[in-house]
Amino acid sequence: MVASPPPRYDRIVSLVLLVVIGLAVVFLVDINPQLLRARLGGDLPPITISWLLIASLVVITSTGADVFIRSHPQMQTRQLPSINLGFVIVELAPGFWILPSFTIIASFAFFRLFGVSLGATAGILASVAAGGLLLATLIGQHYALDRRPEVRHNARLALQTITFLLAFGVFSAVYFTRFRTLYSAALIGSAGALLAYALLQWTPPRSGLLLLSCIVGLTLGEMTWALNYWAAPFLLGGALLLVIFYVITGLLQNHLEGTLSRRIFWEYGAVGGALLIAVVFATFR
Repeated sequence: MVASPPPRYDRIVSLVLLVVIGLAVVFLVDINPQLLRARLGGDLPPITISWLLIASLVVITSTGADVFIRSHPQMQTRQLPSINLGFVIVELAPGFWILPSFTIIASFAFFRLFGVSLGATAGILASVAAGGLLLATLIGQHYALDRRPEVRHNARLALQTITFLLAFGVFSAVYFTRFRTLYSAALIGSAGALLAYALLQWTPPRSGLLLLSCIVGLTLGEMTWALNYWAAPFLLGGALLLVIFYVITGLLQNHLEGTLSRRIFWEYGAVGGALLIAVVFATFR
């Protein structure tokens, strides 16, 4: 079977370097958290210039990821969402924006929690993590569309691992803030739905993937409501949400691929149950 053309490493590395440098600048700005800090009123969480800069990096990264993936030969046969601007129709691949965007969001949100204890080291770790995960994600998304089944399988397995790492980072960061349930559940639910879609999009094409992803997000949001009454360290809270995310998305993937059986169901139940017990036991130690 003929292999797909290799990714444009020169463009990918250029984008990764831009993100690494940009994230380093964000951490330098974040040293003074009161700089351009906007309060929206009430008990809404404040918005700092750091998050506005992160949003800019996310837009740049999403645009780059979209351009990279749409140049892949296998994308020419896919039906993509399009926007009719009147004089031109623009095709987009939003499903391929999610993981590249979350490599920035999760790295910044997670390592920012250690800014007080680690100082500048937290910024370095965040930049390295974001750069490494983004590089692996962009290359993985390219090879996940490869014509060779073994290459495609390994790439998708790598993307799955990256998704779980990003989910843990986001869940832990939101749980750390101890926002009101209205906000924390909405943030974790939205992140869970997007990351679930990033996983489920590799299953055989069918309608309803967005709805299933929203159900995953809704489940995580409801679990967040329960966890807000549980005085657990933020890393354990993030780990518990990750276990739930892992079990639900794993069962859905097997169902959509037609491989869900009683054995696989009980395997996920056993693994998920063992991990939940381990997290709860660690909490009460």
